[in-house]
Amino acid sequence: MKKNIFSITTAGVFLSALLITGCNKMLDIKDPINSITTNQVFQSDDQASIALNGLYSYLISGGENEVNAFGKLGNVLYSAGGITLAAGHSADELYHPSLGGDDEYFVETANRITLQNIGYSPKIWKSAYKGIFNANALIEGVKTATSKEFTQAYRKRVLGEALAVRAMGYFYLVNLFGKIPLALSIDYNDTQKLPSASPDVVYQQIINDLEEASGYLSENYDGNNTERIRINKWYVKAMLARVYLFTKNYGKAWQYANDVIGRTDLFQLENLNTVFSISSREVIFQLKQNNISGTLGNATPEQYAMAGRYLTPSLMNAFEAGDNRKTAWTEAVVGGPYTPSGFYPAKYKINSTNRVINGYRSEYYVVMRLAEMYLVRAEANMLQGAGNKNAVIDDLNAIRKRAGLKELPYTLTDQQVTDAIAHERQTELFAEWGHRWLDLKRTGKATQVLSGISYKQPWNPYQLLYPVPPDEIRWDNNLSQNIGYN
Repeated sequence: MKKNIFSITTAGVFLSALLITGCNKMLDIKDPINSITTNQVFQSDDQASIALNGLYSYLISGGENEVNAFGKLGNVLYSAGGITLAAGHSADELYHPSLGGDDEYFVETANRITLQNIGYSPKIWKSAYKGIFNANALIEGVKTATSKEFTQAYRKRVLGEALAVRAMGYFYLVNLFGKIPLALSIDYNDTQKLPSASPDVVYQQIINDLEEASGYLSENYDGNNTERIRINKWYVKAMLARVYLFTKNYGKAWQYANDVIGRTDLFQLENLNTVFSISSREVIFQLKQNNISGTLGNATPEQYAMAGRYLTPSLMNAFEAGDNRKTAWTEAVVGGPYTPSGFYPAKYKINSTNRVINGYRSEYYVVMRLAEMYLVRAEANMLQGAGNKNAVIDDLNAIRKRAGLKELPYTLTDQQVTDAIAHERQTELFAEWGHRWLDLKRTGKATQVLSGISYKQPWNPYQLLYPVPPDEIRWDNNLSQNIGYN
């Protein structure tokens, strides 16, 4: 197998699904397992569903390399905790009070990433591209399949979900690394020497994928998606709302967020203690972890890996008096001889200390939820014009009311409302999918905020982008390294 970021094979999707489902339907295939053909995988809806299940399985459970990391799955897999942990330490959310050079995530926390001490960024890069490759394999499989037993309805479903997964991977890659190779094929001849694409080009591909996916997918949570563990049209719309906010198309960001919020028959803000439960109506899309693999048991990979990750004093001080998110979503740690006092993130309640192998999963891993849509709609509304200020305040107050806080008055100035949006995003979305890190960067506040943190000195603004893994540049000399890394 060639050493390349896109060198995993279609068999990876197929076999991971086969292992998860325990299905025997494909045992009569005669070709070697490293050369399973598109026609074989997409002969029928049932066979295609195996490959589609594998797409999701990789996102939450990884492949052989990630599973062999034992309890580190949440660290090494971008879609199962890797983004939250790496970006949370890079921002002002997570740290270890000892700030020792041998601590995990020290280089992210202290702004010390180098090509010699590169931290966790290569794991994010590699797992995101593996997820993209898996999605590309399904996209190509659907488009080239000829079997009549592979129905048009299921073709649309597979294609829509795969396009959305590809868009998700590229969204995080472009935000964390900047210029990246844009692989839209599984053909090694097409991908082996790809150049670095500009963020604008990557974002346009993300939008194209999501807009196309929206036309293929159902609006319902039914069948095998009653637990909201498969992508449907509402996740795509929510992701488009986020992407359009990031690309400054505030009209469309508002439109898509408003569409999601308007479906009150499907979505509602939950009580703080049930937001992350498996039956939460705030969830738009979540991933269902395997409760029998390795040491994780019924814990989400992220929360298992979160043990020992402290929330920074600056984050804890950001909570207003009486903010119930501080008590519901954080856990105090009593200090001891070997354990500093502080607070852990506790949005998920099952962790490494109380997980049960094969135990009941009372919570899955939430990828997208309704509260973000209120905050996207508020910000997009404000950025379209101050005349929308009262509606913006209404959206912020919906979030604040749920947190037990008093409502903001309509008499706030434009700047106060803008500041309130940033504040609510910080205290609502903390320790979730790197929101804080991405927000600081896209709003131009990163240097102002992070350069004032003592343990991040001397502040190096170039570290707002992670370095392209050096091995990738050695294998593909058309890739460019981010400025500041040499």
